[in-house]
Amino acid sequence: MHFSSRTKVILFGLLIALNLIIRYPSVPHEVGDDSFHMHLVANSLSEFGYAKWWIHPASILGSYPYSTSPSAVPFFLSGLSQLTGIDVEPTILLYSVFLGLFSICVAYLMAGAIYDDDRFKFFVAFIFSTSQGIVTFTTWTAHAKTLFIISLPFLIFLLLKSRIFKFRLSALTLLFSILLLLTHHYIYFVFPIILSFILLTVIYKLNEGGFLKRVTESTKFNENRVNLLLLCGFIVMFAIPFFTRTFMELDPQMGRSGGGRYQWLFSMIIAYTRYFGVSLVLVIGGLVYLIFKKNRGFEENFLLVGMISVTQFLYIVTYAKWFILPFFTLFTCVALTNIAKLTTKSKKTVNTFIIIFLLFSIIFTGYFQFINFLNDPDPRKRYLEDGVYEGAIWSKESISKDKNMISGSYVYSRFPSISGVPTLTGKGAPDLAYGFVDPDKLEIKQIYTFTSPKFYFSDPYKAVNHSYTDSHLLRILKSDINNERSFAYRLTAPSAFNITYFAEDTDFNNVFSQSVQKSKNCLYDNGKIRIWDLQNA
Repeated sequence: MHFSSRTKVILFGLLIALNLIIRYPSVPHEVGDDSFHMHLVANSLSEFGYAKWWIHPASILGSYPYSTSPSAVPFFLSGLSQLTGIDVEPTILLYSVFLGLFSICVAYLMAGAIYDDDRFKFFVAFIFSTSQGIVTFTTWTAHAKTLFIISLPFLIFLLLKSRIFKFRLSALTLLFSILLLLTHHYIYFVFPIILSFILLTVIYKLNEGGFLKRVTESTKFNENRVNLLLLCGFIVMFAIPFFTRTFMELDPQMGRSGGGRYQWLFSMIIAYTRYFGVSLVLVIGGLVYLIFKKNRGFEENFLLVGMISVTQFLYIVTYAKWFILPFFTLFTCVALTNIAKLTTKSKKTVNTFIIIFLLFSIIFTGYFQFINFLNDPDPRKRYLEDGVYEGAIWSKESISKDKNMISGSYVYSRFPSISGVPTLTGKGAPDLAYGFVDPDKLEIKQIYTFTSPKFYFSDPYKAVNHSYTDSHLLRILKSDINNERSFAYRLTAPSAFNITYFAEDTDFNNVFSQSVQKSKNCLYDNGKIRIWDLQNA
C-alpha cells in the first residue's frame, strides 16, 4: 500500500509532534544514574581537552579498569556542549530529543528495506519510537545504551541494502559497526545478526548457481520442511538456556532474585512487556506468520534467521530487552499490517481496532512514565532534585576547582556533574580523570580469556593491587571522621584523597554525616543539601 504525499506529511507530522509531546520532561532535571556518569566524563573531556581515563587501548571500549563504558557518548556530549556553548545538562536534553526523532527515521528506513509498504513503514516508525524502552531512555537522559539501540535499526537497514550497493554500503556497514563497538558492549549481541546475514547471503548465492536447487530436488527438501526447520530452530534455541541455565545465569538480576527457571520465565514476560508495551501480544503472531508464509523473500528470511541467532540471549533480560526491540517491532508490525489488510463487511471495525491498539500503546507508555517519575515516593529518585541542583550551583560558584569533595548521597555522581568540583564518586572513569587514582600505580591482570562468555559480559581485566574507589567511598561513609584511626580520617587527609568539603544529603544518614555534624563547620544548607568544611572545625 502506498500513501499520497499529503497523507505522508500529515501522518509523520503528527508522529513527530507525538514524540515531542511524550518526551516533554515531567521532572525538573536530568534522569538516570548512568546519565550522570556520562555527564561527569563529558565534563572532564571539556575541561581537560582529552580523555584522561584512557590508559590502555581497551579503555576506549570500556573494557579496562576505571574506564567503565565505551567512549562514544561522552565525546558526543562534550562536542555538542562546546559547539553550542551550553552546559552539559541542557545538552543532554537536546541529545535525547534528537535521538527520539532519529528513532522515527531509522525505524522507517529499516521497515522500507523489508517491505515497500507505506502502511507497514508507518506502523514500524510509530511502534518503535513510542515503545516504553525507547521513550524511557530518550527523555532527558544520556545512557550509552540509548544511542546503541536506536542505531541498531540503521545497521539492519545497511545490511539489507548492502546486497544492492555492495561495496559502498558494505564499507559503511563496517564503519558503522565500529561506531557501535565504541558505543556500548551490546555490540557482542550484534555479531550473530551479522553472521546470520552473511550465512543467508551465501545460501542465496549458491541457490543462484543452481547448487541448492539440485540438492533440494534430490533430497525432496521442500519449503514445508524449511518452515519446520525454522520453527524447530526457535524452539531449540529457546529451550537450551532453559534446561542448561547457560545464558540465564549471565544476567546479574538472576543471582539477586534467586529464583528457579519458571520464576525467571515469568520475570522475563514482565520485563519485556514493560519495555515493549502491549504490542508484545502481536510479536508471536507476526513471527508464526512469517515462519509459515509461502515464497518468503530474502529480507523475511533474514528476520527469521536473525531472530533465531539471538533467541538464546532472551534469558539475559537485563541486556536483551534493549537490542531485541527492533525485531519485536518488525514482527508486531507484520501482524498489524496483516490485520489492516483484512477484508470485512465493515472496514471501520479493522481501522477502529488499529487506532485503539495504537492509542493504548501510548497510554501504556505514559503510565510507566508516570509511575517512574511523578508517583515515586522513594527519596532515591531517578532524577536530579531541585535541592541537589541548587546546592551544586552554590558549590560551583563558591568552591575552587583545586579542592576535592565527597558526596554522601545514594548516587554520588549527580552532585559533581553540576558543581564541576572534583568529587570522589566511586565511579571509575571520572575518579581517574579527576586525579583520585594514579594510573601509574595500577597493576592490571586479565581475568577472562576470549573463549569465556564472561569476557564479553563482565570486565575482562582487574586491578589486582588496588581497591576500587567505590569501596573507599563506602568505607569513608561508614566511619567516624573524628577518630584518628578511622578510615575516614586517613582518607580525607592531604596525603590521601585530600578531601576538603562534604556535600551531605539530608535524606541519607550515615556514620560519617553524624560525625561531621559534631565537629565541622556548615557552609551552606538548603534543607536538602548541606556543604561542610572538613579541614576546619
